[in-house]
Amino acid sequence: MSSFHRFHPNLRHAIVHDLGWRELRPVQEAAGEAVLDGDNCVVLAPTAGGKTEAAIFPVLSKILEDEQAPVAALYVCPIRALLNNQEERIRQYARMVGLESFKWHGDVSAARKKVFLGDPKHVLLITPESLEVILISQKAEAARLFAGLSTVIIDEIHAFAGDDRGVHLTALLERLSAFCKRDLQRIGLSATVGNPDEIGRWVQGSSQRPYRRVDPGGGKAQRAFVIDRVSDDLHAARSAANICVGKKSLVFVESRSQAERFAAALAGRGVEVFVHHSAVSREDRERAEKQFTNGTNTAIVCTSTMELGIDVGDLDHVIQLDAPSTVASLLQRMGRTGRRPGTTSNCAILCRTSESLLQAAALVRLVEQGWVEDVRPPSWPAHVLAHQVLALCLQQGGVSRHRILAWIGGAVPLAGFDQAVLDQLIDTMVAREILHEGDGLLTLGRQGEKLYGRQNFFELYAVFDVAKVIRVLHGATDVGSVQASFLRIRVKSLDELCFRLGGRAWQVRSVDWKKGTCQVAPAGEGRIPVWLGTPHFLGQRLCQEMKAVLRDGALPAGMSDAARADILELAESYEGLVGEGEAALEDSTDGIRWHTFAGGAINRLLAAGLEKRGAGKWVAGNLSLHPRDDVGAAQAMAAIRELATVDWAAVAAELAAGGEAGAGKFEACLPADMAAQVAADRAYGGAEVEGWLRATRASLSRG
Repeated sequence: MSSFHRFHPNLRHAIVHDLGWRELRPVQEAAGEAVLDGDNCVVLAPTAGGKTEAAIFPVLSKILEDEQAPVAALYVCPIRALLNNQEERIRQYARMVGLESFKWHGDVSAARKKVFLGDPKHVLLITPESLEVILISQKAEAARLFAGLSTVIIDEIHAFAGDDRGVHLTALLERLSAFCKRDLQRIGLSATVGNPDEIGRWVQGSSQRPYRRVDPGGGKAQRAFVIDRVSDDLHAARSAANICVGKKSLVFVESRSQAERFAAALAGRGVEVFVHHSAVSREDRERAEKQFTNGTNTAIVCTSTMELGIDVGDLDHVIQLDAPSTVASLLQRMGRTGRRPGTTSNCAILCRTSESLLQAAALVRLVEQGWVEDVRPPSWPAHVLAHQVLALCLQQGGVSRHRILAWIGGAVPLAGFDQAVLDQLIDTMVAREILHEGDGLLTLGRQGEKLYGRQNFFELYAVFDVAKVIRVLHGATDVGSVQASFLRIRVKSLDELCFRLGGRAWQVRSVDWKKGTCQVAPAGEGRIPVWLGTPHFLGQRLCQEMKAVLRDGALPAGMSDAARADILELAESYEGLVGEGEAALEDSTDGIRWHTFAGGAINRLLAAGLEKRGAGKWVAGNLSLHPRDDVGAAQAMAAIRELATVDWAAVAAELAAGGEAGAGKFEACLPADMAAQVAADRAYGGAEVEGWLRATRASLSRG
């Protein structure tokens, strides 16, 4: 019997008569079988491949079949924008079988949330942070609300698994299971991930349900790339306009500042331009999505905010300014096109430098090889453990240190922490008065109240650090946000400060530092705000493929003549430096350079190792390192040969302790050694420097 015929009769009727579907897609059939059988699963399908329906249809069927009371299912998303986008679709599917859904996040009014708490719906759409709000601040409501919970669907699960938010989510799943006193079914949805079964084990946690990967496969995706060389933003804007005019296009860039800058360059070239990134106001983002969905001559210049499956209808083109940093991002972005039957996914990559061209060529080659990055969860998230100890203190109104692992120890990322490590952490938090221990229960201490209590409770809702930002207002209209540091360094010349946000120029009128607001008025033109972010480190596999491009010269189809000529010229400059299995040390008139092609994370560790071996300070990039000081080739080579004896874990911890990285806003809770280990893992986790050294033999290529 097919999955469709196992669905509740009301759902089968609605799929056929309300939606007009004649059959389910293969991924929906396969996922339906797994979900109806009660298995945990990771469902794989490309963007617009029907993953949402693959999960929600069988879940709705089970709610109907078992007559489950609300809240019966959670639909968890990594970002609010995706929740907003999925809300109408989930509501439609629920209502067509007589059920209801509700969306809960920070932008939903308190009045609407209060109504929901009094009259819960069967499907709750939520982020992990909002789920934490409910568990911490409304324990009695949470116990009642989730008493009948049976299923959790996690959309874009790969966006969670690789960072602290994923650790937080797995802990929340364990706490929910304890609340519900049942083995919750866990369903992950993902378009692009290299290690789905590892992600399956990650989300499985303490669940005893069988795990199943749902990957129906299918024919090879039809993809078309164009890679071109452009000289600057204006040249790129002209090229993009030639593609965009009369079409619907997404233009991806790698930073918020770049989005504002490129939108300004693209404006006035015959296409309606919108800007979409995390600092643009919610209203402007939603307006862009709506106008874009209905438009025919529109382009959204965006960052990764448009990467995670937000539905803006059928696209004609995806344009990428410079190469993205991962294969997964490239696949996610270009997967927004080619959704109509008989069409091809397409992406035009416009590169402003030779290095970006090389990166683009390597990315496309990896796509053609069918390779995509694995997602690696953090290996030592002690700061998240501290976060969850504090959350449990508030959730339970006091908790025994001996009960904490019973609540969250089943989460796979936290499985490495035993009671001895937990006791060390708690003892430190008690000694620092972050926690108070009395009558066998832990509660917030004096310092804990100061850091995380009262008006600072919001610090406990999210595990991640939030940059200090200023809300930008035009009258009562929310324009977006800029970082406080951008305004502070220019506060003396406030009357002259103009900046671009949301694709428009604004003149600063006043700043209220206490309220965190900035009043602006429209202006003719303005500078681009600075949003501080982490550098884009490229992975080892991508850098090795860039090296292979230089070595074998096999360029992917779709490269323009100008791009090909540029790459060939670049390859000539690397002649003799890209031998397979080698990391050549170049000694030229420009100085020493070690061409490792190892990626940024490994190279930063190698630079620190070279300093430890007496070769001075080195500057690390993604492809190579070079000394800051006057270092000779013989001295450099001697230091390189001694790298095999370096304790790389200690080097990473030293760098982290020296300010190269941090353990986040819960660092105050951690013993010094734990804080260093967390910081090292956050900055260098996955930097397999020892394996790289074993596989690579350094050679001096030039005298």
